[in-house]
Amino acid sequence: MRNLIVLAFLILLSGCREKEGEVIQYCDIPTVGNSGESDLLNTRDDRLYLSWIEQSSEKNSVLRLSEYIDNEWQDAQTIAEGDEWFVNWADFPALEDWGPDGLVSHFLEKSAPDTYAYDVKVTLSSDGGRTWNPAFSPHTDSTATEHGFVSKLALNDKEFLLAWLDGRQYAYAKADSTLTEEMTLRAAVMDKQGHIIKEYLIDDRVCDCCQTAMAMSAEGPVIVYRDRSDGEIRDIYYSRLVNDSWTAPKAIYDDNWMIPGCPVNGPAIVARDKDVAVAWFAVKGEFPEVKLSFSSDSGISFGSPYLLNLVQPLGRVDLVWLDDERVLVSWMDANAEGNTQINLQSVSKTGQLGKVINVTATSPERSTGFPRMAMHNNELFITWTDTQEESRVQVAKISVDLLY
Repeated sequence: MRNLIVLAFLILLSGCREKEGEVIQYCDIPTVGNSGESDLLNTRDDRLYLSWIEQSSEKNSVLRLSEYIDNEWQDAQTIAEGDEWFVNWADFPALEDWGPDGLVSHFLEKSAPDTYAYDVKVTLSSDGGRTWNPAFSPHTDSTATEHGFVSKLALNDKEFLLAWLDGRQYAYAKADSTLTEEMTLRAAVMDKQGHIIKEYLIDDRVCDCCQTAMAMSAEGPVIVYRDRSDGEIRDIYYSRLVNDSWTAPKAIYDDNWMIPGCPVNGPAIVARDKDVAVAWFAVKGEFPEVKLSFSSDSGISFGSPYLLNLVQPLGRVDLVWLDDERVLVSWMDANAEGNTQINLQSVSKTGQLGKVINVTATSPERSTGFPRMAMHNNELFITWTDTQEESRVQVAKISVDLLY
């Protein structure tokens, strides 16, 4: 009896509860009040972090994180807070690691009264997230325009790469009639003191508000994003950083999706040595799809895409490796009854599809955000925002063995 009591106590401490007949354990996390915009990171030395934004009683925005240690989410730590932030369901903060105990995070801060006038602010920690340095901006244009949809990637223990959508061309065009108003994709290499080492223009015309994503292949960084042609084709493109220059942008696949506005639905990418996988959302005719394509040469070329088992997908994809041969894709989809849910499906490099796993029912509203995943100690962790009552971040975990 004493052993059973101890076991029950340990399960309670873990903060993850398995519902009868289900494979998914729902976790208790140290959020307080109204929360959303969550992200997960499993570091190179196998430490798991959750970050999210809370709205405080003083109407400040507070960016917090918690580390998962010994099967328990630790007390929340504050990364940054402010009352002039731009908080958005699709343009959310995320963590990245660099070197021992090094973490980098970002948030968005208003730069002018205009709705979409905001700057990227980056903050660094050298002690595993316990303390954070004053925030700085990776862009130097000083225009009151949109800067967001950030992706980050460690280059080594001392430097990291940031990429973002940059609206400075809108301001420049207002002052110079020879220029056109375009959203651009830019990047910068920074050191751990926050110094800008080099800046890049990757693409001079991209979709205005879809997420960017980066991964480190055996041959260097690969970035994916939604392009925008003169004819309003908004397919997923990629570029590689080779010999300190970005390659000419190319389409992962020619979906030829013509849409006169931004779908707010960016791609996801993961890399393992020379193997790279990209998942994305597109519409073919009247039919929405989630697709996946693999590269075996560090992103130099990509194969024909595989189509997941879908009903009526909303997209909002994420992607992790399960093993050397398979990845796991998450996306939001409607079931046969028209109810929205978060789904998972594994896909092999040869196109073999695993079973579809439903994580949870959710709302199709924008406020539910973008589910994010991370692998840790042979378990999948996934986070999303529940809006049934008060907006609140949720986390669940699933054993990898149950995902095939």
